[in-house]
Amino acid sequence: MSEQDLYALGLDEQRSIYFNNESYQCGLLSCGGATETCSAVMERVVKNAFAVIRPPGHHAEPCRAMGFCLFNNVAIATKIMQQRYGDDCKRVLIVDWYFTPLRLC
Repeated sequence: MSEQDLYALGLDEQRSIYFNNESYQCGLLSCGGATETCSAVMERVVKNAFAVIRPPGHHAEPCRAMGFCLFNNVAIATKIMQQRYGDDCKRVLIVDWYFTPLRLC
């Protein structure tokens, strides 16, 4: 798509995401970063880890980009870990939160 078409797509009220010509590649790299971070923990290369990746991924739905997220990299990394490590990764806890500021009237 042209830059103008991508910009217009990002303005669609049904979407909450900015698109550019590198968005897809950046989304793939973000998924890879999440997956590699999880692999490092599973392989005991590191004791624990925190992936600081953009675009984020926890808001995306299976068939829809949402909330600045192109792919749900959390779900993708989890599924890959379960396939790769079987019973060693049977159960996974995903903790997600957001801060809602207190409104004072």
